[in-house]
Amino acid sequence: MNGEEVQRMMDAFAMVFLLSHRFEYIANKTLRRDELTTKQFLTIAAIEKGYDHPPSVSEVGEFLNTSHQNVKQLAEQLEKKGFIKIEKDPSDKRRLLLTVTDKNKRYWESKAEEHIAEVKRLFDALTQREIDTFYNLISKLLENTSNAYADARKT
Repeated sequence: MNGEEVQRMMDAFAMVFLLSHRFEYIANKTLRRDELTTKQFLTIAAIEKGYDHPPSVSEVGEFLNTSHQNVKQLAEQLEKKGFIKIEKDPSDKRRLLLTVTDKNKRYWESKAEEHIAEVKRLFDALTQREIDTFYNLISKLLENTSNAYADARKT
């Protein structure tokens, strides 16, 4: 890899952070109207889409790459708002299981058009082929960074 290629890679690395911060800012502004945050949205998404069973707080923490304590705090906030339920695992009373509520489902259904329009606006500079390529590249990077992430968490 020559110097120019390394520089492009380093620039791309920095641009991913910039893009992430912009996406988070825009999403927070949209969700703020309903007193939600992107972290709460991601917690709900992890509970609803990440598992075929009610996940534990620890499982959601692993999925979101965050601590048990952070997920528990987010879950408690979401439970107060009626978006999820926190219940003790019948087989292990120390484990807390998370499930989405009917209110949660109704909320996202009622906001679907608005949220889809916002995401479309963010991607409207790209063709469908570019979106597919972007999706494939991001997926590949996420998969590739799994081991590096696991190693970083150990140290």
